[in-house]
Amino acid sequence: MAAELCKDRTKNDLDDALRQLLEHKPLDQIRIRELTALCGIRRQSFYYHFPDVWALFDWSLKQEEQRLLIRQETCLTWKQVLVDLLNHTARHRKYYQALLESRGRAGLREIMREPLRSLLDKTLDYYQRRCGTAKNSPADYALLSCWETLLLTLLESWIQEDLLQSPQELLAFLETIVQMETADIAWRNLFSQNS
Repeated sequence: MAAELCKDRTKNDLDDALRQLLEHKPLDQIRIRELTALCGIRRQSFYYHFPDVWALFDWSLKQEEQRLLIRQETCLTWKQVLVDLLNHTARHRKYYQALLESRGRAGLREIMREPLRSLLDKTLDYYQRRCGTAKNSPADYALLSCWETLLLTLLESWIQEDLLQSPQELLAFLETIVQMETADIAWRNLFSQNS
């Protein structure tokens, strides 16, 4: 279960204000006075919680990671998780673009690591049960690492608006790849049992 999100109203209000301002300007141009004006608080209240805008963004990213994990708990299948993730990043595209601009792919990997691993573990477990294959930790780890890189690249392209397909079209493409790999594993499993 994901950790509790912060219940501090001022911090959450500042996070909301930050996201609102990111829709119109880059992170490095956001000023504390703009954030406090949107929240209706004094500058001293901001400084009580954060030393600067970058610290607020760091805190916001940790909260976002927890939100992503909590969102996954309501999804029943890996397909729902992936479509939800694509739709969520599209709704908050400017926020994620600020993440990529300030922290690069490493920053995206950091925030998406646990949500993607959870998604990939569930997917691998589903297809292993479906194919009747045993768990193979070294091979599973290598496969999950490849898929994590693929999904991170897909998400980065999606966030930067390089991909024009809908979430459903991207899901269909990925499902085709997964099914081809599943069929290959099932055939290899069948032949290894008959040998």
